[in-house]
Amino acid sequence: PPSRDSMISMEGAQAEVLMPSDGHPGRIESVLSLGHSTNHEGALEDDNLHEDDIVEHLDVIDPQISCVSNLTNAANSILIPPLSFYSRKPCIVLSCPPPLTDVERASHKTHDDNLDRHVEDILSKRQRFRRTMRGVWDFVKTRSQFITAVYGFLVAFWGAAIVLFLARIINLHNSNTQGFWIEVSSQIENGLFTVTGVGLIPWRVRDTYRIYKIWHYKRRTRKLRQEAKLPTLFDEDDLPDPVYDNNYVHVLSDKEQADLHYQQIQFMKSQTWYRPHGTETHRAFPINTALLICSLVDGNSFFQVILCGTMWGLNRFQRPPWSTGILIPASFLCGIMAAVFIWKGGQKTKRCDQVEARLRSALAMD
Repeated sequence: PPSRDSMISMEGAQAEVLMPSDGHPGRIESVLSLGHSTNHEGALEDDNLHEDDIVEHLDVIDPQISCVSNLTNAANSILIPPLSFYSRKPCIVLSCPPPLTDVERASHKTHDDNLDRHVEDILSKRQRFRRTMRGVWDFVKTRSQFITAVYGFLVAFWGAAIVLFLARIINLHNSNTQGFWIEVSSQIENGLFTVTGVGLIPWRVRDTYRIYKIWHYKRRTRKLRQEAKLPTLFDEDDLPDPVYDNNYVHVLSDKEQADLHYQQIQFMKSQTWYRPHGTETHRAFPINTALLICSLVDGNSFFQVILCGTMWGLNRFQRPPWSTGILIPASFLCGIMAAVFIWKGGQKTKRCDQVEARLRSALAMD
């Protein structure tokens, strides 16, 4: 495989993408760079914005990048807290599409640039399952996400063990021994849940506070605009911000607006799936869904705290069977549902038709 030095790195907000470089910008890079200035002072910032645009476009059309982003966002929300000494951003290595045969070259308009060929390959050959599985492998093979995958496997393994022992699919033909292994499986499962469910409570409480403030300002903005007889916002989840919108009409006070901006930036750093504002490729993330996700993650911690008290405060002879039978699934399902809503919310934000049309036009595809 090519070394990192021979590859072009595109740094996006949610992922870093590496691709073999041929040293010359293609059609996709040229079209997406038209919206950026080329003055010397803003060159570095402009390059970063340009790279982010490319990655954001790929996130919409490429199942491989989308899969890695979805899995990473779920892991960052439920398992991995934002800490300063490591990056939670995944690195995705894209391989070049296979070279065309002589027959294909004669019947197709080919592109020399690797990025152009990659995008053309995605738009002409969907192969969603294959690309998604490639994304799963990209996610698992990184060091931090490998630990996440091992954690998920252990949770599933010991959860299945509880079911197998309870249902006597694994029958030890001795009630005391059977109960002992049910207890061992339950305690291990409880310990795994405690690492995240209890250990991450400080971050979860802080993020819930931040999204509640954002949700509050959404409702307050709607109310104040109605009182001022202003038209309804085109997207109530994309709250106007004078930092980005020169035509902003003030309804919040300066203090409230500054607080909203601060909460959005900080929440976005912690919850990598959150998008406070719309772009050419994505809509703003639904605020109500964001609040629901944080509530479900809090529910995971809530049930886990009760489960810890039950598991460690009572031995297996004193503990009512229904306690673990309810609390373990409740804690587990809260985390699973949070991940599902992260995925669904992310899918809703993608402007698939517009992005695909823009890229097809850039490549002059039918």
